[in-house]
Amino acid sequence: MKFALPQFLFALPVVWLLLTLLLWQARRRRRVLLEKFVGAGTAAWSDTGSVKKRRVWDRILLFIAVTALFVTLARPLYFQFDERSESQGASYLIAFDVSRSMLAADLKPTRYAATTNALDHFFTDTKADRIGLITFAGIGYLNAPLTFDTRALRTILSYINPAALTDPGSSMASAMDRAARFFTSNAVPQRTLVMISDGEELDGGKALELARKLKRDHQITIHTIGVGTATGARIPAYRAAAAPPPGPVFFQGGQFPPPGVPPQAQPPPPPAMPDITTRLDENNLRRVANAGGGRYYRLGQDGEGLRQLREEVLRPLAEKTARGDLQNYREGFFAPLAVAILAIVLKLWLGADRFARRRKLPSILGANS
Repeated sequence: MKFALPQFLFALPVVWLLLTLLLWQARRRRRVLLEKFVGAGTAAWSDTGSVKKRRVWDRILLFIAVTALFVTLARPLYFQFDERSESQGASYLIAFDVSRSMLAADLKPTRYAATTNALDHFFTDTKADRIGLITFAGIGYLNAPLTFDTRALRTILSYINPAALTDPGSSMASAMDRAARFFTSNAVPQRTLVMISDGEELDGGKALELARKLKRDHQITIHTIGVGTATGARIPAYRAAAAPPPGPVFFQGGQFPPPGVPPQAQPPPPPAMPDITTRLDENNLRRVANAGGGRYYRLGQDGEGLRQLREEVLRPLAEKTARGDLQNYREGFFAPLAVAILAIVLKLWLGADRFARRRKLPSILGANS
């Protein structure tokens, strides 16, 4: 419940005080006039015989009517959740780890494929959220700012290939820094970052300290989603370069070398490196989420972690955002107005000044003798 003009509510104590003073003054004036008519003291025959309880209820109904009228002027508004309205959604950035470790096959077919499938379903089911996308390996890149166009986000996902990235490593701190710069430069009021990663870091654990700083200084809440398993899987350290194709070697631009100029020599391929084992580091992801004031979820084979995040975090966040926008409220003035009208009707029906208690009439002669 909100009020469009709450200043009328602030004026209510003053109105009550003025009304109390007016009633007190009216009662005092009535007593003075009665004393002028009756004289000093109160004669028994001067009693009007009005019912005291009716007078009390008459005052109460008067206060109720005035209070309800001022509440009506304040324009009470009630919240109505509308799934079709774009203003009901939340705003957040998703940082997607696309480093080489995401090619591990401990999730079928790979971590990367399982995550993209889960994100594709997540974007499809999203109705009103504004979502931005960051991809990171050694460096974080903003692929899409906050947008309602989930179809564009799904298209961007289809073009991401961890095997084609040249920057090595996995730096969650780089993605956090990129998200912080986007939030601050665009003055985004609602700052939520969802990190999807296997938790492995090659930058010395900078993510934990940066998460604390972003929560403290920039009010950025960080939730993490772990991809992979504790047992992990083996991946190549890096891909060996392909052997040069047979035939003449071209210069830049596709031209043959001029006569007398030897062809350029191709560099030899790097030596093959042994495989490495990559594992889901849940402890690191939990620490980052705790430092960022958020929660940790495991993605799972079918993306159940994202669905759980939506139900437990994003939906309440969307409702909180919607409650802060007056466009999502409906007028509710009719309720206090009905109370005011009912109180006035009851006051008129009560007729405190018309009804008198049944009593034996006093003897005027007996009162004077």
